[in-house]
Amino acid sequence: MWILLVEDEKPLAGNLKRGLEEEGHVVEVIHDGEQAELQGMVSDYDVVILDWRLPNRDGKQILQHWRKEDRTFPVLMLTALGDLDHKVSGLDAGADDYMSKPFSFEELLARVRALGRRTSEINDTETVSAGPIELDSRKHKLKICGIERPLRPKEFTLLELLLKEPEAVFSKTQIAERVWGSAYYVSDNTIEATISTLRQKLGESLEECDELAWDDSNSIIETIRGAGYRLNSELINKK
Repeated sequence: MWILLVEDEKPLAGNLKRGLEEEGHVVEVIHDGEQAELQGMVSDYDVVILDWRLPNRDGKQILQHWRKEDRTFPVLMLTALGDLDHKVSGLDAGADDYMSKPFSFEELLARVRALGRRTSEINDTETVSAGPIELDSRKHKLKICGIERPLRPKEFTLLELLLKEPEAVFSKTQIAERVWGSAYYVSDNTIEATISTLRQKLGESLEECDELAWDDSNSIIETIRGAGYRLNSELINKK
């Protein structure tokens, strides 16, 4: 994979670069926040490893700018700040995964592999739709009844998965692997919460389409007992 490593601690950056290259990856290292932000606007990396604290611009600001400009490459956020508030803040800014320093190289490598697998599985050049829902993977935009709607990154990826295989039932393990990149680093509660908020957002948006009002938002994404989740076939056939 082509990896951008943004880390101002040069000894750490050197060790990570060497380890990743030994695994066969191509690694570009940048130590400055402003330079990294500009580079991320012109290059389509397979994975970005982004430190929170950087000179000239912090990682959260960089990531927010990238996402605002529709830069959709997966980002693994690194920080010495291990408290929950910073983790949530980083994920809300658009990070796909999060690691607190210090960490083991083996775990970082596993997470990078997982993000890379997810990227290769998703075709980011097409628009998919079901009834009034239209999702543009390349531009990372969702429209419902012609109106653009915001989603968090994980909600967007989950909806993309369901739309691309509308008849399929996905187990929690499959969702964890396809949306989070690995079943080892996400809990069932997190998956259920993401499904719940996505259902709610879809339901609220559909209420604004008079002929498409949905009585039960929980049924938009169906729970198949003992099997998993799928998009409601009634929604798929809506016009």
